[in-house]
Amino acid sequence: MTKQPRPFYDAPDSAKGGPPPGVKAESGSGRPNPTLAMTSPIQGREEEFGQAMNVVLKTMSDSMPYQHYFNDALVKSHLSHIQFAKNHGLLDEMISEDQKSMSPMLGRIRGKVEETGNTELGMIAMFDRTSCFYQMLSEWDSEPGMRRYKEPFGYVLELGKRIGQFDMTVEEIHEIYTKPRYHGYAEQLGLKLDVTDIDADGYITVTLVK
Repeated sequence: MTKQPRPFYDAPDSAKGGPPPGVKAESGSGRPNPTLAMTSPIQGREEEFGQAMNVVLKTMSDSMPYQHYFNDALVKSHLSHIQFAKNHGLLDEMISEDQKSMSPMLGRIRGKVEETGNTELGMIAMFDRTSCFYQMLSEWDSEPGMRRYKEPFGYVLELGKRIGQFDMTVEEIHEIYTKPRYHGYAEQLGLKLDVTDIDADGYITVTLVK
C-alpha cells in the first residue's frame, strides 16, 4: 500500500484558516474561489524548491554509516527526545508539554468542530494538514474517520540500538509516546480515538470513535 491522503476539499482548511494549497480564497470568506484557477505551490518559490530537492538528494545519497532516508533527521530527533525523557523519568512531563504546545491550535479547531458538527475537521488538524505528521512518513492512507500509516521509527531505532544510542522498541514508543499524544489531542478537540497497536506489517490505524 502506498497511498497519498485524499484531500478533504469540502471543508478542510477551516482546520488551518484557509483554502487548500494552490487555491485562492474568495475575498473575506476563507473559502476556495471557484472562478480562479489553481496555481502550483512552487510558483514564486522555485529557488526554495530547488534547495529542498538538493537536501533530499544529498540525504538519499548518504549511505555512511547506513543508508539515510528523507525523514532521517526528523526521526532521529524524535527518538533522542523520547529517549531523554525516558532516561530522566520525564515521560509524563514530555507529553504534558507537547499537549500545551498544541493547545492553541487544537482549541481553535474544537470551536470549529462544535460549530459545524464536522468531526472530520479534528482528524484533518491532527493528521492531513500537519507537517509534523506527514513529513515523517513514506506511506499513509486517509479516509473519513480513519488514518493508517506505517510507523516511522523502526529503521533508525534499530540502527541506533546497535551502537548504544537507544534502548527502546517500536512497541514501547507506541505506548509511551504515540498513543498518549493522540488521545490527548483528541480530548482537547472534544473527540475520542481508537489507536491500534502496531500490526504485523508495521502499520498503525487511528479511527474516530463516534
